[in-house]
Amino acid sequence: MTEIEKIYDTEIAPKLLEAGKICEKNGIPFLALVEFGPDEEDFGETRFITKDESIKMTMIRHCVKTAPNVDAYMIGLIRWAQKNNIDFSGSYFMNFK
Repeated sequence: MTEIEKIYDTEIAPKLLEAGKICEKNGIPFLALVEFGPDEEDFGETRFITKDESIKMTMIRHCVKTAPNVDAYMIGLIRWAQKNNIDFSGSYFMNFK
């Protein structure tokens, strides 16, 4: 464990958890991502999801989950949009054939 990771675990993560719990209690979607190294696994995430989160929050959360796999990101986003009846008719990419 690096020194930066220790700082994240002992000082930053508890504060993010506290902020996240306030958001959760009040029905506010919350996502915090902290990168403490250059590798794909070197990050910490705190999140609370609500059923009313915006597409922006959904896209960011999904990107965190799938990065760096762009195909997985786009496939997941398309599936989410179809499931939630999101209109992407104005998108060049989503209508690309």
